[in-house]
Amino acid sequence: MTSSKRLSSVSHSIAHHAVSSLSYVHPHLRQAASKLSEALVIVDLLADEPCPKRYLSIEPVRLSLNVLKSRFCEILQSEGFEYSDLVFAGVMFEFTAEFPDDYCSNCHALLISKNEREYRSSVNYMGETILPNKALQRTSR
Repeated sequence: MTSSKRLSSVSHSIAHHAVSSLSYVHPHLRQAASKLSEALVIVDLLADEPCPKRYLSIEPVRLSLNVLKSRFCEILQSEGFEYSDLVFAGVMFEFTAEFPDDYCSNCHALLISKNEREYRSSVNYMGETILPNKALQRTSR
C-alpha cells in the first residue's frame, strides 16, 4: 500500500502545474471568468467532465481543463494512487484585480482521501506557497 503522505505530493504537484503555462488553462479561464464577473473557479478533477457547465461552450477552457484532469491522473498514478482512493479532488483558481494579466492566478488544490484526510496546497502564479482560500474548504463537504 502506498503511503498516504504521497497525496501531499500530488496536491502540491497539481497546484503548481495548474498555475504554470504548461497547463494551457491561462489566459482562457480568466478571460471566461471575467466575462461572468467571477473571481473564483472550482474544477472537480474527479468529475467525468471537469469543465464547469457555464464554460462548456468555450472550447479552449473545456479542452484545457480536460488536459489538466489528465495530468492530475498521471500525477496521481505516478504516486501509486487511483481515483478510487479519493472522495474529492479539486482545484480552485482565484483571480484578483492585482494580477498583472490573464496568465496569472492563485491555485488552491484539495484532495480528500477515503479516510477523510485532507491534503492541501496553495500557490500563486509565481509558484510560491500561499495561505489557502477557505472557499474551497466549504465546497468540499
